[in-house]
Amino acid sequence: MKRRTIFYTTLTLSLLFVGANTYLIEKANSKVDREVRVANWEISGTGDLAKELPKSGVVTAEEESYIYFNDEFGSFKKFLVKEGDQVKSGTPLYEYEVTDQTQQKSVLESEVEQLEDEIDSIEDNIDDLESLESSLPSTSTDDKEIPIDASALQSEYEIKKEIAAKELEIDRLENQIDNLERQISDIESYETTLTVQSSVDGTIKDLSHAIDNPLITIASQATIVTTDLTEKEIVTVEENMSAIIQSDIEKESQKGIVTKVATLPKNDPHLQTDSMYPLEVKLQDTKNKLLPGHHVFLSIITEEVKGALVVPVTAIEKEGTSTFIWILTEKGTVEQRKVKTGLQVNGQQQIKSGVKAGEYYIVYPGDIPALENGTPFITGIDWNRIRLRDLKKVDRPTVLENLLVGILERK
Repeated sequence: MKRRTIFYTTLTLSLLFVGANTYLIEKANSKVDREVRVANWEISGTGDLAKELPKSGVVTAEEESYIYFNDEFGSFKKFLVKEGDQVKSGTPLYEYEVTDQTQQKSVLESEVEQLEDEIDSIEDNIDDLESLESSLPSTSTDDKEIPIDASALQSEYEIKKEIAAKELEIDRLENQIDNLERQISDIESYETTLTVQSSVDGTIKDLSHAIDNPLITIASQATIVTTDLTEKEIVTVEENMSAIIQSDIEKESQKGIVTKVATLPKNDPHLQTDSMYPLEVKLQDTKNKLLPGHHVFLSIITEEVKGALVVPVTAIEKEGTSTFIWILTEKGTVEQRKVKTGLQVNGQQQIKSGVKAGEYYIVYPGDIPALENGTPFITGIDWNRIRLRDLKKVDRPTVLENLLVGILERK
């Protein structure tokens, strides 16, 4: 008896299942006919995009200072330093014997006057820069902060950078004046052997033992990374672009900024050779362990967008000059939405307009041949998105209907 009951019950349920399926398939305007199944869909969100130019680079001294010797009024005696020595401003570099004290004093005084004129000119230039800086829009007021244009911020940064560089130049010139005035004082004291001191900090790179000029070359302690750009690369890189520096010496990558982009090739142009343009990147970490001669890997950020609305390129469709993305609307239909795109990096596409963060989109619209604007859609079950308390709010007939449609639509 029990076996017969089980048999008839199973048969009845099977006939009901087949009958329901047949009815839904044959029914005019059936959802099975009208709906499309979307297997891959995501919610739109924001992210950062950066387009990088990879280059190999080498660390070198940021600046080189040259010490000259005029043998017209004196004779060289000896070096007081050797190659590789670390020197500071005021470190004795070499001695020379004065042969014509009166004439040498006149020459030194003339050099002091020239340096003082240079300082006056630089100070006037600093005053002009400070006036220009004060004319820029303020970033805040006493009452509240107000937004200012990004170009104004960039201009303020450039002005401050230029002022700082000129103040450093004044310090260097003043050190040179101190050195010259000390030599003048020695001559007035009837000293015949004079000592020349360094006006900068750095490392002795080269000594000319043949007493040729420059007599001494001093490399600055500050380092930069240099590389060469091709003809195509040079047009994509500008000063003040960010860069990432990696090396085998430092475990962590370092940040840098492009400080110089040459407008002339490093060698004379030739029809049969490619032109290469030097580029310099300044390291922002002054305590790095990289030394001149170390080889590094550079990533120059040529384009960057922060907080951009980003979707995979697979979600983008093009028709002529127009670009579209398929949106899953709250009405349960698909919508072909025209969008404006921006930066594309590593398979990720920036959406400038047309879609808002939080909207759902189809990841692979090309895999859905029946996709038409306004068509109702169904999606596969994503158990991670389902919550029991939400299911309790849905009435049973709706659950059964959608379950049947889903089974029939499944491939």
